[in-house]
Amino acid sequence: MSPSQVRRIRKGLGLSQHDFARVLWVTYSTLSRWERGLAVPFGMHLQILRLLDQAMAKPRFKSSLQDPRAEDPLFLLHQLLEPLYKDGPSGAR
Repeated sequence: MSPSQVRRIRKGLGLSQHDFARVLWVTYSTLSRWERGLAVPFGMHLQILRLLDQAMAKPRFKSSLQDPRAEDPLFLLHQLLEPLYKDGPSGAR
C-alpha cells in the first residue's frame, strides 16, 4: 500500500493523523512514517487498510461515518468487520 493510498483513506474518513492512528491501533509516528513512505504497513494493519479502502466505496459504510459513535475506533472497526462475520459458518446470527 502506497503512502498516497494511506493518506487518501485517512482523508476519506475525515480523520486527522492522530485519530486515524487510534483507529488503526498504531502510534502517530508510525502512521506519519507510512504516509511519508519511510515505512510500510503490514500484517493486521495492512489488512485493515485494505478493508477500509474497499468499504469506502460502499454506501452503508459511508453513512455509518455520519454516526456520532464513528469517533470511537472500535465502532469504526465493528462497522468495517461486521459484514465479514454477518453470515458466519452456521449462517445464523
